[in-house]
Amino acid sequence: MNRAIRRFVGTLTGPKKYLFFTVLILICIVALCLGIYAQFFYKYSDTDVLMLGINIGSKKTAEEIDILKSNFNSLFTNSIIINSENVRTDKLEPTKDLVYTVYNLVNEDENYYNVNAQIPLLNINNEKAKVINAEIKSDFYDKANEVMRRKKGNTVYTVSYASFVNGHVLSMVIKSSLKEEGKAEKVTVKTYNYSIPENKIVTLQDLIKEKETTKETVQSTITNDVKQAYNNAKLIADQYGVLYERDLSSDMYKVENATTYFLTQDGYVYIIYAYGNNDYTNEMDIIIF
Repeated sequence: MNRAIRRFVGTLTGPKKYLFFTVLILICIVALCLGIYAQFFYKYSDTDVLMLGINIGSKKTAEEIDILKSNFNSLFTNSIIINSENVRTDKLEPTKDLVYTVYNLVNEDENYYNVNAQIPLLNINNEKAKVINAEIKSDFYDKANEVMRRKKGNTVYTVSYASFVNGHVLSMVIKSSLKEEGKAEKVTVKTYNYSIPENKIVTLQDLIKEKETTKETVQSTITNDVKQAYNNAKLIADQYGVLYERDLSSDMYKVENATTYFLTQDGYVYIIYAYGNNDYTNEMDIIIF
C-alpha cells in the first residue's frame, strides 16, 4: 500500500503536484475544524456524535400515516427506544436506562379494584428532570394508590408508557385508563420532551424546526385531521348514538396551544388531543407529521 502511494505521488509533476498537496492540506484543515467544532462548540455532541441532527423520518403517504395512528396503542411497551449514539448524561441510577419502570403496581381486589400500572422515571440527575418525576409520581403513582384504597364500587386503572431518544431529544408519553363503575372510560395522555445536553424542555416549535417544516403546514394538518375526525364521529353518531363532539372553533387546536406531543425514534412527531384529559371519555385525535 505504501509503495503504491509513493508511486502515485511520484507520477505527479508540475501543477498537478501542487494541486494535489493543496487539496490534501485543505481536507486536513476542514477535518481539524470539524473536530474542534464537535468537541468544543456543537451543543449536541453527547447525543449526536456525527452531527447529523435528529432523524426526521421519510415522508409517508396518507395511508401509512393512518396505519401509524391505528397502531398508536402498540407504542406503549413500557420501555425506551434509542436512536442516538453515545448518549451521555448524569444518571440518578447509573446502571439503569434513561427511562425505566420505577413503580410496577399490579394489584386486584375482586370487589373493588383492578390496578395494573407501570410508572416510569426519567433517569437524569437534574433539577428539571426531578420536577418531571415528581409530577409523574403525583399524577399516576398517587392515583393508583388512591384506587387501591377504595372500598366502594369497582374501578379498573391502568398505566403504560413509551419513551424514545432521537438525536438530542428524549420524549416520554404516558397513557392511563380509568374505568369507574357507572362512568365512561377516561383515557388520559401526558407527554414530556427533554433536551439531554441542554437540560431543558423541548417545545413543539423546537420540533417543528427540527423537522424542517413550518408552523403553517402543521396547523393545516391539525385543522384537516380534526375536521375529518369530527365528520367521522358525526356519521357514527347518526347510526349508533351520541359520541364525543369536538368544538372545531376551539383555540386548543392552534399549534401554539398544543401541550401533548412527542417525537418517536423514527423521526415522527405525534400531537395528541386526548379529550379524557378533561372529560370522562376515551376519545382522542392523533396528528402525525
